[in-house]
Amino acid sequence: MNKYIKKASVLAIALGATASLAACGNSKSGSDSSKKTITISVDKGYKDYINEVKGNFEKKNNVKVVVKTKDALATLDALKLDGPAGKAADVMMAPFDRVGVLGKQGQLADVKLVSGRYDSRDKKLVTLNGKQYGEPAAIETLVMYYNKNLIKTAPKTFKDLEALSKDSKYAYANDKTKNVGFLCQWTNFYNAYGLIKGYGGYIFGDSNTNPKKLGLNNSGAVEGLTYITDWFKNVWPKGMQSKTSNENFITDQFTSGKTAAIIDGPWMAATYKKDKVNYGVATIPTLDNGKKYQAFGGGKAWVVSKYTKNKAVCQKFIDYLTNDKNQEKFYKDVQEVPANQNARNYAIKNGTELSKAVIKQFAYADPMPNIPEMAEVWTGAENLVINAASGKKTPKQAADAAVKQISQSIEQKYKD
Repeated sequence: MNKYIKKASVLAIALGATASLAACGNSKSGSDSSKKTITISVDKGYKDYINEVKGNFEKKNNVKVVVKTKDALATLDALKLDGPAGKAADVMMAPFDRVGVLGKQGQLADVKLVSGRYDSRDKKLVTLNGKQYGEPAAIETLVMYYNKNLIKTAPKTFKDLEALSKDSKYAYANDKTKNVGFLCQWTNFYNAYGLIKGYGGYIFGDSNTNPKKLGLNNSGAVEGLTYITDWFKNVWPKGMQSKTSNENFITDQFTSGKTAAIIDGPWMAATYKKDKVNYGVATIPTLDNGKKYQAFGGGKAWVVSKYTKNKAVCQKFIDYLTNDKNQEKFYKDVQEVPANQNARNYAIKNGTELSKAVIKQFAYADPMPNIPEMAEVWTGAENLVINAASGKKTPKQAADAAVKQISQSIEQKYKD
């Protein structure tokens, strides 16, 4: 798996779960041996939650729910072989960017969404060619963290961030000509895309459904990339141009009290809490052009294996897991923002600063493309920012090179 997909999916799912339902026997009343058995396979972070909510479903539907634990992505990856062999889980939890891909490959059954639980943005994340291949369970997107010991309030605009970068208080210890007041791992396309999108760039045409029309090298995308490049060339230490080690550098600078503000995902909160950072969380500041930072809108959905012999029971179970009550409990138990709109409102009223920031930022997020061709984007855009930041290419040249690689890969692998 590409490292950017891995970050967007694996880190986001680290506290999450994968579910599976394997059915056997006939549906009859009576002893446990006569009940249908469904097996749900989840990551450790969801095991207690599933065990606590499954009872009512079992009683009302005369079904026995067996809970097993298995790595989420491993379950999805094994579906193609395990399904035909009768070993696959029946219900799983999949990152949104995998839902459409698996659906198109014929690995997932289409499902029906309960009316009133989701808005059009939520539905889009699990829809491909007019069919839904999962029920949204959790949402996530990038947010801004700031150190309350260094700044009293969260920066509201990128002009505020630029002001931090001129404050000698945040001069980099090993090179006083550089500044670490604000940091973001923009060499990771997952993080950089929100700014590029805010300046008018995009991935695919027709609302990210047309892979033949690419927008990562249009004038807006180049303008955004030029802005990003300025930070690397004129503000940040050279180490920020790294593909991977800059992630640890950013975390170290923030947790050690040297950086005032960063952009990162909700999965990082546990690290900051463990390191006892007095941090606040807010939406990402407004860009210099007055637009919003449109980071990827992602998360996870419950999905049903195409190979299941009990699709109706699976549908009932994911309907049950995503009802208002269970989604509220989901939030309280695992501290992930629920996709269900009513439960999401509960999180706004009763939740943490982090969950409120995620929900507010998600309203501006660009839904993660869920078509198979997105895999080529992660690879093609891997060096997009690095090539421009290092000076090897101009922002326009870097953008053109990335789009050329993405376009060629799509043409080779997805011929009609």
